[in-house]
Amino acid sequence: MLIKRRNILGGMGGLAVTPLFCNSLAAEEANSNGLIVVSILLSGGNDGLNTVVPLPQYGNYYKLRTPAAPPQGLNLAYSESDLSLLAFNADPKVPPLQATDYAFTPSMLAMRDLYTTGNLAVIAGVSLPLAETNALSHTNATMDWLTGQINIGLVTPPGWLGLSLDGVKGGALGATASMGGSSQLVVGSTHQGLVINPPMDYFGVNYGVSDDQKKLEGAYKKIGVLPASSPTGRADQKIMQTALSDIKTVQAIAKHEKASSYPLQSWLDYQLRDIGRLIVGGAGVRGFLAVQGGYDTHYQQALYQPTLLSQLGQSIVNFYEYLAAASASRNVVIMTMSDFGRRPAANLDFGTDHGGGTVSFVFGDQVKGGVYGTYPSLKQFDPNGNLKMSVDFRNVLSDLIVAMGGDATAILGQTYPALGFI
Repeated sequence: MLIKRRNILGGMGGLAVTPLFCNSLAAEEANSNGLIVVSILLSGGNDGLNTVVPLPQYGNYYKLRTPAAPPQGLNLAYSESDLSLLAFNADPKVPPLQATDYAFTPSMLAMRDLYTTGNLAVIAGVSLPLAETNALSHTNATMDWLTGQINIGLVTPPGWLGLSLDGVKGGALGATASMGGSSQLVVGSTHQGLVINPPMDYFGVNYGVSDDQKKLEGAYKKIGVLPASSPTGRADQKIMQTALSDIKTVQAIAKHEKASSYPLQSWLDYQLRDIGRLIVGGAGVRGFLAVQGGYDTHYQQALYQPTLLSQLGQSIVNFYEYLAAASASRNVVIMTMSDFGRRPAANLDFGTDHGGGTVSFVFGDQVKGGVYGTYPSLKQFDPNGNLKMSVDFRNVLSDLIVAMGGDATAILGQTYPALGFI
């Protein structure tokens, strides 16, 4: 069965005649013309309160997270002693044992190590504004994050990442690519973005059709590509040629950049590995999306979220170390986003329900580490009983859009003051 055409078509960045892979010095030069943003969507609504714990509010945190005596292993509240090992202050130079402000959850040792580099920004109290009338819908909240808009209903405008890179010459594969399936985030007004399902070594029409160009052209005729005698036919033929070119380029990079020693312990690792291969291989893509699912933790959250957060931190470390070893990390920034946060109090199923006020991370050589935003109060909540918004989610996006050279005001609809993390 042929996969959807969208999964093999890229932005019209030109036809590749030769692969763009090169040695590490050339890769660094190829990727030095602008910021490369790698967005990781924590799909399902990550519980920010059990991701970064506010130590001065520990008493209220413990009460909210232990409404009843849970069975062994299902307690949502971490102990003060466990949290103290991963504590941190707004100043990344303060050692964990001297820090008293915040703490990563015990499974996030890799993220704590990243924080000590001074290049990890922790953005507290990130939320959709109260003006968003359907903020607790997965579909609606995710679309808000992908587009930088609120209350858009069934309309699906281009994504903020795609719009930021409109008009940018991204290379043979275009300016944006998604490893997490078809996504609004990578769509611009002038390009659709490339969708690659890892592992990219098998990128093509399907696994059963030869990648020989003549056979691929034959396969396209079978799925309705028209002769070139009509305007529609010529347009379809151009699309086919672009798709064939994309396949050839991706597979050439995959063959050269095997990354055979890359640690692969989760699906997120597979996605970030292939993003790294494209960056090191000089593909020229400037905006990427990866997705980590499983964060809709209504039931027995302690069995799932710690593992996901551990994978997240370690996957970012693996990705960064791979880029750094190839001298390709300088202009790469990784950011996380999630539908929404969770309710302040645990539910009766020892999980958490849809809420607000989560946390986002931004990491990279160009990032100014520290804590941005004010951690929400655990005693006073918004009118819906959720953690209050400290940072409008669009404010985070604005800083990244500006850093990429985009027009944040035009894309987001208004101007946001710089948070200053980049």
